Amino acid sequence: MPEAEIVGKTEIFVREYMSKYDCSHDWHHVNRVVKQALALSRMQPAEKSPDTLVVHLAALLHDVDDAKYRDEQGSARFSSEEFLVGLGLDRARAALVCRVVNAVSFRKELLFEEQVAQGTADVEEQRWRQNCVELACVQDADRLDAIGAFGVLRCAAFSGARNRPLFVPNDGFIENISYAQYVGVSESKTATAVSHFHGTFLPHEHACFAHMHFVAPPQASFFVSQDHM
Repeated sequence: MPEAEIVGKTEIFVREYMSKYDCSHDWHHVNRVVKQALALSRMQPAEKSPDTLVVHLAALLHDVDDAKYRDEQGSARFSSEEFLVGLGLDRARAALVCRVVNAVSFRKELLFEEQVAQGTADVEEQRWRQNCVELACVQDADRLDAIGAFGVLRCAAFSGARNRPLFVPNDGFIENISYAQYVGVSESKTATAVSHFHGTFLPHEHACFAHMHFVAPPQASFFVSQDHM
């Protein structure tokens, strides 16, 4: 199957799949991440030139089967690799897309960073995460959509969809949130929008401007201003 057709069929699938999510993680969020990720991929020097098809497909699929929305009854897990192989993409590229998708989320990044700090992280996985340009493009694009005006609106939308209060007196928030704390805040029915914002979106903002993989701060500022004006 031609690459354009694989992208088109994946987009159709994702549009339908994301329709069951609230507007903090809907098709429009995915589409913004796709545009940002592809723009970031075009900025890379020749020696770091990413596979743009992998970037495109991984950006499209990055929130499919998101743990925050997974059926509590335990529905069958979605495999982006098998989905793409079924569309005719070669196994190696489908596996790379799947690996990128599985590493994008802030939740998994927190867990892996803790494993690195504890000395228990897989060395090959750490090396891959540090050097995979496709992962960096998609992850940075996702981070860019989690800050600024869109970040605030998405946080409120996520909390509203779960009927959480925006704020309660003496509501605390967690600085330097751990993986376990993040999971607790994400899954809590009593956490507030403000605590979720401090635990999730402020770390993204710090990451965007201090730890962007391949985007210098002035360029990151440009992306934010274009997306969130």
